[in-house]
Amino acid sequence: MPRKRRPRRLINRYAASRLYDVEARAYVTLDHLKDLRSAGYEVVVREVETGRFVTQDVLKPGLDA
Repeated sequence: MPRKRRPRRLINRYAASRLYDVEARAYVTLDHLKDLRSAGYEVVVREVETGRFVTQDVLKPGLDA
């Protein structure tokens, strides 16, 4: 049986580390990202200026602790 994929949330990171949830159409905090991950979402963070995916830089290990 195939494994079910977690729903994905795209977060754009703007200058000064502002985080924008594309689906919710609102700026969010790291606490909000922690809540999304706890709810089972896969959080993906993209830096708008460069187009690089910076999820690992933003969501440091231990964020869910």
